[in-house]
Amino acid sequence: MKSLFCMVAAVSALCAFAQEDDLDFGVSGDESNDQAIEAVGGGDDLVADDDGGDADGNDGEAKPKKEKKGGTRLLKTLPFCYRLEGKADVLKPGASEWTPVEEGKFYPLGSSFRTTDATSRVQVEFGDSEDVSVEISGYASSFGTRAQALGEKVRAITLQSGVITVKLPRNMPDGAFSIAAPGFQVKNPKGVSRYAYTRNGDGDVAQIRCLTGSLAIEGRNFRFPEVKTACEVKIRSSQDQLFTGLYGNRGDSVVLLDQGEKRVKDYSTGETSIEKKPLEWKLSPKTAVRIHRALPDIGERMSVTVMTFDASGALRNRCAFAEGCSEVNTGELGPASVAAADDAAKKAAEATDVEAVETDVEVQEADAADAADGDAAEPSGAAEAGANDDFEF
Repeated sequence: MKSLFCMVAAVSALCAFAQEDDLDFGVSGDESNDQAIEAVGGGDDLVADDDGGDADGNDGEAKPKKEKKGGTRLLKTLPFCYRLEGKADVLKPGASEWTPVEEGKFYPLGSSFRTTDATSRVQVEFGDSEDVSVEISGYASSFGTRAQALGEKVRAITLQSGVITVKLPRNMPDGAFSIAAPGFQVKNPKGVSRYAYTRNGDGDVAQIRCLTGSLAIEGRNFRFPEVKTACEVKIRSSQDQLFTGLYGNRGDSVVLLDQGEKRVKDYSTGETSIEKKPLEWKLSPKTAVRIHRALPDIGERMSVTVMTFDASGALRNRCAFAEGCSEVNTGELGPASVAAADDAAKKAAEATDVEAVETDVEVQEADAADAADGDAAEPSGAAEAGANDDFEF
């Protein structure tokens, strides 16, 4: 009888322990797909030891842990809607219709978010705090997340329309986050950056402003190694990607422009090598860079022309080449207009301190006539000298 009583007590304690576990996790056996997504999104917050306990040594009971060993976790497994003001929609991967966004919910990678009215505001977190988030506001602002394999450590978004603000920590590792558009890609953003992106019938226009921190921009035939705080650039791309325009709006940003490949010979060893030496151009307010591309009728290599313009609109640099072909490269062509050439000549004269002297045309003709008479008299004397020499011989 005593043994039976002990057995009943053990079974009751086991049931109570199971019920306590269900209350702690809050996930039943028949959870829906959305609840499963939320469980995966928050699953990275749980840190467990090999023996089944958590990092604090509590056996059999998992508790949320905001800090891991070695520092805080920068990126979540899934994006999380942290704040919603007004109305907004989300398009999940594989879905054909937009559905309303719900605050406090995880969404799968590959989802797109958009606002539906002028007072809407959506903040989507990619990390444990607001410091790793993307925010859209205003009417018809939209961005998309990139679908990727589970466990991949990097995150990327695509600009779609409107104003998008990206907040990232200053210690964000290089390559961990990127922003993409058809004509360029923003790499290694750190701090707060804002993007105004619009599409038109011929392409798109993006204004990129670095509010704090820094970022890098890469595109075909150009690269910004670092756009610093309070600097803003505008990038315009055609729909067929055959034209790219770079314009300075605020601050000074250095852009490296592709000038093709050049074959260089080392005369000491006699060896030749292919070198790529880009043009370093400071993109300031009202300055511009224009890159034109064309597909040749013969061959597959893209023909590229790169031109730079100063604040007055004058052409400063020009180079044409074929991508990946050192045999087709014009090198630096310089200013092509007559006005620019005259301006360069005047500046060269001022630099050498040589005064220009105006000469009358009639005086020049008289001097030329006198010189011709002198030249005509020389042959007779030379002939006489030659005759005397023959006579003596």
